[in-house]
Amino acid sequence: MKDEIFTYYQNFMIFFTFLLFWFGIQFGEIVEDSFAFFLVITIGILHGANDLLILSKRNFSSKKNVNKNLLIYLFMITLCVILFFLNSFLAIITFIIISAFHFGEEHFSEKIKQNGIERYFYFFIYGLIVFGMLFYNSEIQLKEIMIDLVGISFSPYLVKVILLISILLFLLMSVYFFLKKQTSLKIVVREIFYLMFLFLVFKTTSLIYGFAIYFILWHSLPSILHQVLYLSGEVNKQTVLKFVRKALLFWVISAIGILLLYFLTPSLKFFSSSLFAVLFAVTAPHMWVMSTMKSTV
Repeated sequence: MKDEIFTYYQNFMIFFTFLLFWFGIQFGEIVEDSFAFFLVITIGILHGANDLLILSKRNFSSKKNVNKNLLIYLFMITLCVILFFLNSFLAIITFIIISAFHFGEEHFSEKIKQNGIERYFYFFIYGLIVFGMLFYNSEIQLKEIMIDLVGISFSPYLVKVILLISILLFLLMSVYFFLKKQTSLKIVVREIFYLMFLFLVFKTTSLIYGFAIYFILWHSLPSILHQVLYLSGEVNKQTVLKFVRKALLFWVISAIGILLLYFLTPSLKFFSSSLFAVLFAVTAPHMWVMSTMKSTV
């Protein structure tokens, strides 16, 4: 049942990636980015809105553990907010590192059998390629957002070097996992094709829109499916609606937080900067929750 769900979703993901790719070609950057913000604020934030419910399910037998995990979760959010306002450049680097690993973990956790540091490094390298392709193909937009946030931007040469090194390491490690029989040749070839496809998508879309396509279709929705399976044991209309209802309060709080940050912080001229601040604050604790969930499945 689980395999059928994710096989069906994979076809859905490719189809809608093509659809959004076509949509991006037909319309200008303003329309693209507006739609991207809508997707991230709705589905994107929704995929992390039930973290506390997941923690409570994992520790349902101990109220003490639930309270402890809640404090850890809130403490991590507080640290991220403090870091953002004290050193926003370091916050961006931290966000990229954490998100790169998180993207790779969601994408490959069930495709690579081996446990250990090589597997986790592979997760990170995959996510670094995604960010590298985004940044390489959107140099001007990246510079605008970085200048708005921290006053400086990444060197295009540095982005290119990191991307090339990440691709090389990804290919070598893919061969390594295949030779160790930890994955199949079919999966390796498919993932290389997917990365080539994503590169084409990122090359023809804006930075924000390209990120939204990956973040929603390739990360958030698969994550929601995994969470629904973990919480309810199956995916159907009733369990998905139940997931959404449980997430509603946290989603509203996050959406209000984005709007308040945008209107109350004069130096943040771009809405994308406000969105980054909120995403950064919740990414670290969300990654911790998802890693914890996957370790118990």
